Amino acid sequence: MNELMDINPDINVKEEEYIRLLGYPKSYQLEGRSKELAEWAREWYNKNGKPWIYAVPVSNFDISNEKLIIDSVEFSSKKLLKHLKDSDSHSAMLVAVSAGEECENKARELWDEGKPDEYFFLEVYGSAVVEHLITQIGFTFCEQGEKNGFAVLPHYSPGYPGWDIEDQYCLLKLIKRKNNLPGEISVMQTGMLNPKKSLLAVFGITKHLDKVKDLRELIPCETCCLSWCQYRGAPLKHYRYRIEDIHKLQPLNKKKVNLSNNANIILQS
Repeated sequence: MNELMDINPDINVKEEEYIRLLGYPKSYQLEGRSKELAEWAREWYNKNGKPWIYAVPVSNFDISNEKLIIDSVEFSSKKLLKHLKDSDSHSAMLVAVSAGEECENKARELWDEGKPDEYFFLEVYGSAVVEHLITQIGFTFCEQGEKNGFAVLPHYSPGYPGWDIEDQYCLLKLIKRKNNLPGEISVMQTGMLNPKKSLLAVFGITKHLDKVKDLRELIPCETCCLSWCQYRGAPLKHYRYRIEDIHKLQPLNKKKVNLSNNANIILQS
């Protein structure tokens, strides 16, 4: 596959995905103040957000000797290494996506203004955009794979179980090695990304389609929420790891958190 850059990606976040990330129970219908806030956040981002996607292929990686080495850089994830070895992957795509800095800057402004409701809904919408972008690029890879006889593994990112978040720095350096990214992104000392509504990921690629079908963890469709996808080979069974824990955006970690103006969030256990 070739390098890909998109500064005007689709940001049509599905309402059910936004509702899920807000922490509401499955099949919950927004109403009243919560619906008003959700619609406001979507409208604000559609007018002001600057999302982008960048992907670059790599073929120079070594998965022998129990180490994952990409372009001479060793990564710590044993789980990703196992996925690549089990699928006999021959290459990978390194990906960076971002909802842009505008969203979190506005959210910070809202918090400083004493508007926790608007802050929360916009923060979560930014996370929803990032998850939507990584799903969209995964669909693009699947589309190319269908045409060219290869399979794309589910993406994996630093900070996911089995991959130290400190590897963000090395992964970002590899992604940026050929071209400047379409937007600003950096890694802080903690390993977190700035802007935080961003994600770095690795998609393994294999020509051995039979191995992917036989290994449940490697079936991308089972973690993909694109219900309309014509390349779907299996139903959605479980969601991917969230890029951000919504509990951290709440003032208290309780079953029910009352925001002002009756915008209640019911957190999933």
